[in-house]
Amino acid sequence: MPSLASAKNQWDFRRGIATARVLVQLGCDHGASLDALLAGTQITPAQLDQGEGEIEASQEIQLIRNLLQALPHIPTLGLQAGTRYHITTYGLWGYAVLSSPTLGDAFSMGSRMLNQTFSLTTHKVEQVGSQVQITSFSEHLPEDIRQFVLDRDRSAAITLQRELLGKPVPYNIVMMQRAEPSAELADAYTQVFGIRPLFGQTHDRSLLDAAVMHAPLPQANEHTAQMCEAMCRKLVEARSIRSGMADTVRNRLLRTPGHIPDMEEIAAEMRVTSRTLRRHLMAEGVTFRSLLEEVRSTLTEELMATADLTHGEIATRLGYADVTTFIEAFRRWKGMPPSAFRREQGLARGVTGRGIRRRFIPR
Repeated sequence: MPSLASAKNQWDFRRGIATARVLVQLGCDHGASLDALLAGTQITPAQLDQGEGEIEASQEIQLIRNLLQALPHIPTLGLQAGTRYHITTYGLWGYAVLSSPTLGDAFSMGSRMLNQTFSLTTHKVEQVGSQVQITSFSEHLPEDIRQFVLDRDRSAAITLQRELLGKPVPYNIVMMQRAEPSAELADAYTQVFGIRPLFGQTHDRSLLDAAVMHAPLPQANEHTAQMCEAMCRKLVEARSIRSGMADTVRNRLLRTPGHIPDMEEIAAEMRVTSRTLRRHLMAEGVTFRSLLEEVRSTLTEELMATADLTHGEIATRLGYADVTTFIEAFRRWKGMPPSAFRREQGLARGVTGRGIRRRFIPR
């Protein structure tokens, strides 16, 4: 188990306001009052309405306490909360996970960068023989919210995995330290995990076949991909409004996370020749290359700022042949290499004030 000091570095950080919106909406849907849910959190309704903003971990903990006090008769609150954390809830971090080549790559990034999410538990992901085991730690949390957070964070992880694969992740074993609950609650756990947990265990742990990690991601289901496209489109449009054919092409560049199509592919989808597409774009004063660079440069800056990816990881997700080509392109945009840009912007990779996390590498 991680020491309390190291655990604090991994969970006690400022987090996006989106997690508060999820928890407040859950409470309101069950009839709790907004005032009761926000009492003592110093979170205002106006903050909840804002797209951006951060709160402290202590504020989220108070919000969870309020939720539990308002709805003590609902034992599945944590599980319900976890199912509301969708890929798009995580912002560009979610896009980065979604555009990973394989589930193993997604786990690798997630195990290293858990501090970009809303998790209050800490996790260890490792391969033991032919299985991958994911252990959750909660001993650093106040006891009165511990089970809710465990349920919430594990349910959220399963929701994320399901959206990545487009189907449930096939767990072999799910362990829980909690005592055997009521039959109704045990059934609720079984429905979320896809397998009945073993209760009264020494660890909160899940095991699955390591072979699953090497399966290529299908870039999630159509609905999830559309949500990610809308998120990225909003980000890019904030920098430059487009219309006509240019808008259509730029939107298409954002549609498939992890795969940015070339002009020939887009032209074929539009049932025109690449020459015709080029002519339409020129009439609007743009080129396919300028639109592609507009998308790539915007997403690159956001992935650096919010997802803390390596240059190689960014290159893969934005369709570059290799990291050298990506670095050359970045130098063309900014007049400096990406490493210098990170330093200038205070985005040095791995320097988050929360410690560098171990990277899970599937074998």
